[in-house]
Amino acid sequence: MMAAIGSVLAMPAAGWLINKFGSLSIVIGSTLGFGLALPLIAESNTVLTLSVALLFYGAMAGSMDVAMNTHAVMLEKRYQRHIMSSFHALFSLGGMAGSALGGLVASRAVPAGIHFWVSGIALAAMSILAFRWLPLPSALEDDEKVASGGTIMWSVPLGALALLAFSIMLVEGAIADWSAIYLRTSVLTGPGLAALGYAVFSGAMAGGRLTGDYLTGRLGRGHLVCYGALLATAGLAFALLFGNAGWALLGFTCAGAGLATIIPNTFAAAGNIEGSAPGPSLAVVTTAGYVGFLAGPPLIGFVAQLSTIRAALWILVVLSGLSAFASTSMKRTSPLRRIP
Repeated sequence: MMAAIGSVLAMPAAGWLINKFGSLSIVIGSTLGFGLALPLIAESNTVLTLSVALLFYGAMAGSMDVAMNTHAVMLEKRYQRHIMSSFHALFSLGGMAGSALGGLVASRAVPAGIHFWVSGIALAAMSILAFRWLPLPSALEDDEKVASGGTIMWSVPLGALALLAFSIMLVEGAIADWSAIYLRTSVLTGPGLAALGYAVFSGAMAGGRLTGDYLTGRLGRGHLVCYGALLATAGLAFALLFGNAGWALLGFTCAGAGLATIIPNTFAAAGNIEGSAPGPSLAVVTTAGYVGFLAGPPLIGFVAQLSTIRAALWILVVLSGLSAFASTSMKRTSPLRRIP
């Protein structure tokens, strides 16, 4: 819980810091802090020191999440084309690669301390190289922050985007934790095939995000999010209605493809709300999404305890369907504005 608490507490603070110092400064500070957190976890030998290290780890992860997405919003405005989904695609591919590498290291019985120290040093080294090519915030970007008053303009679009992020990340978190259990206990697959449920979901999500920028340009944010939510709704309903492994895997694949571009477009829309500073607005939406991601698995578990896992997963179908209506909030955000 300490990592989760650190993230939730740090995200609103990150929005304020981004507005004060710029997104680039917070990207650099939080990324280096994230690399430092890994060795601190490795060196913790009591519950107290581990808790503090995980709190710091979560704070750096949450701050980095808000800062990177804010910086990506600024880059979209500078390039005047959609690039947010590509960034999130690399996040998905990085997660898959990290899991595979972690499994390989664990299979070789490498001590966790060595693993975390090497990972932290490697992250810091690669980040320092990457910082050289991150564009500095422009004067026009600073003017934009001043024009917005540096504050959050609480509005219906911001609330709708926060609710959309909460719902979709709740669905993603629940699928991550419960898809394999559903396939194993309700569809009665073997353990290997059960694990494939989340694999096809993640693969479809990564593929969808790689094509997301093109589709966003063709269809627009609101329409793409609406269609994606409806595809995810149909895929999840399909997986639950038919007690066959093949159909269930197809359903999870459709769900991954449908959900792929919703969060990138939600974050991008939050950074383009008229009259509201991008950093604080993104902090609100990102925090709401992260709370949903944390709430999803225990919510499904609680309902499954009262009934069945199949019945509990219908909550995800309902939330995905309702998210299609929340996509209308994106029509009230500003289009990309050119920053020379």
